[in-house]
Amino acid sequence: LRKTRSSFNSCCSVVKWLKVESEENEESCLEFQENSKHINSEFEESTYLKDTFKNINVCESKSLDTESCSDLQNDFMNENLAKHELNKEKAKLMKQIQEKEDPLQRLKLVKMYRSKNDLSQLQLSIEKWRSCSQQLLYELQSAMSEENKKLSLTQLIDHYGLDDKLLHYNRNEEEFIGV
Repeated sequence: LRKTRSSFNSCCSVVKWLKVESEENEESCLEFQENSKHINSEFEESTYLKDTFKNINVCESKSLDTESCSDLQNDFMNENLAKHELNKEKAKLMKQIQEKEDPLQRLKLVKMYRSKNDLSQLQLSIEKWRSCSQQLLYELQSAMSEENKKLSLTQLIDHYGLDDKLLHYNRNEEEFIGV
């Protein structure tokens, strides 16, 4: 908060709550929740002390008898217990929300991964790449033989540093498997 007047005094800081649905902000959200819990507990202590002082002042200023003062203190304690119970319930609900959001986030990631990396589409792309690579090696071999440089497929594969397994190449028979 910014001071706009000289008479402005704030006993606690104000926290703005933002709900951001982003995978990168997971750690910062946890830190933010911890900080907000700390601020909430400080605020509760502050309000508790203020309410206690108000009750004491009411008892002293109105010169109430001990019975009405004890009634006020009992009301205050009951109200305090209710607030405490509500805070416990709030913490419990926040924990449940977090427990539900974690699997939901994982499911979203799995869905995105599966839609992005369709295995059948990847397999088709791999087979297409393999057949193009094999065809290119055959064309290179024929182009080199026209220039009177007789090279085998094994020599070409070794020269370019290609992996036999990726190309499905059998070195013993010097041919591609499954062409």
